[in-house]
Amino acid sequence: MAAFKALRLEALRAHPEAYVTDYEEDAAQPDSVWRDRVGKAAGDPSGSIVLAEAGDELAGMVGVWRANGIKARHEANIWGVYVRPKYRGNKLTDKMITEALGWCRGGNVRIVRLTVVTCNTAAICSYQRCGFLVCGISPERIKIGDVYHDELLMWRRV
Repeated sequence: MAAFKALRLEALRAHPEAYVTDYEEDAAQPDSVWRDRVGKAAGDPSGSIVLAEAGDELAGMVGVWRANGIKARHEANIWGVYVRPKYRGNKLTDKMITEALGWCRGGNVRIVRLTVVTCNTAAICSYQRCGFLVCGISPERIKIGDVYHDELLMWRRV
């Protein structure tokens, strides 16, 4: 739990424009919230967290979540994608996304969606390599101070 929390907070602090979640808000969460996040991802039909390990530390993460409602169980959303800088350039994101898509297949998910800030070209290229297509834009989705960031909406069929 502590390693996941550290990785997630690192991502939020290093790239605030890439996540709707705010670093200060998440850092203030009690450990019980973090335990629940990790616990729910272990064997939960609603979601999973793919963690990439490198020796004694985490190198990256990808989360996947699906709705429980009968009308929306066919779709899932990728969230929280992050790779530590020293592990970038090895297509680790592609590998974790592939594993997350495998989880989706096993759960009879038909469509997977994700959002990515428009200035993150490396992530966009990775998602495109994994078969995701742009289907729209969410203007001014993230606000940091007085600066707004747009997000691309992407999808792929599983």
